Amino acid sequence: MFSVVKIFWCDCSGNLLDRLAPPAEANVITSQTIISSLRGIGRLITVTSEPHTANITVGVKKGFWIFENAGSYSADHEAHSIIEAGIDFTKIRADSLRCEQTCTLIVPHPTITNCAITRFWQSNQSLAVGGRDWELLEELGRAQAIQHFIKEVDEQEDIIAKAKENTEIVLGEFVSGLLGKPVHIEFEEEPDELVTGPTCKPDPPFGWKQIDGDVWAQQDE
Repeated sequence: MFSVVKIFWCDCSGNLLDRLAPPAEANVITSQTIISSLRGIGRLITVTSEPHTANITVGVKKGFWIFENAGSYSADHEAHSIIEAGIDFTKIRADSLRCEQTCTLIVPHPTITNCAITRFWQSNQSLAVGGRDWELLEELGRAQAIQHFIKEVDEQEDIIAKAKENTEIVLGEFVSGLLGKPVHIEFEEEPDELVTGPTCKPDPPFGWKQIDGDVWAQQDE
């Protein structure tokens, strides 16, 4: 993936130690090597947002009670999270880099790459008839909280736009330093819908589905 040019110096009038010294070696970095290095990184995180909400309410509606909502219960939760956005280097191809007087590197459009709940606790548990599963509410609440945070950073913070700006700066300077030429970063076409990584799509407990805002219901088997 890269060319090697070996350059030898010999001072024939020098002593034996000089002659036995290992030759100097210079590596010529090609565009293929640049692409291989970028792909090895995996992903570049250019924006880290730490949104916070003090009120995630989760309600459960049970359908086997005679009286409507008799078995429903809910709890409030406070959650903190970290949401990251960046680009995926594994999608960069060998022809993504073009160089003449200046270089152009075409990279994937930024996505939300990682979502993590860093702190989560439950409060204000409601009264209800029958058994209540507070751990279930916590699990549902975590999934609901991630939905809330993604919407918040997308609509209020415009995290994808910030990721583009930072990618142009960080990646442009990095590749320019390797090539010794000005580098322009271009992005692939923006997808129609916001793209998120696997950690941003937590699966709710088996058989449970969000039916209306903060209300979840257990589906019939």
